[in-house]
Amino acid sequence: MNAIQKNMTDAAYSQLIALRKNNISGAQCVEMTTDSLMEEFGCSRRQAVLKVTAAWYDLEAAGAKSAYIDVSRTTGNSVVIHDTATGRTSIFSVRELLQLRDQAVNPIAINA
Repeated sequence: MNAIQKNMTDAAYSQLIALRKNNISGAQCVEMTTDSLMEEFGCSRRQAVLKVTAAWYDLEAAGAKSAYIDVSRTTGNSVVIHDTATGRTSIFSVRELLQLRDQAVNPIAINA
């Protein structure tokens, strides 16, 4: 990660933390922080929203017993997830994940 990417990541975390403290909805937090990064760093909407969304989900998972993606076993067509609370391992195809996304009630969408 270069210095600009690190600064973008740090900016995303700090702005999201501040917005979350003010009880702003997840979608609004992501949108406002995305706009801020685009303006501050002169980056594309896609680059900004990817940074912001990753930071959002990192903050959501902080302090929780959670699962993690096993990147050494994940491929371009499947994702391997280890659930640390239950010890269970699950493998999902990309097709299955897209079906789950389409069924989600309020997903954070990246339209960039």
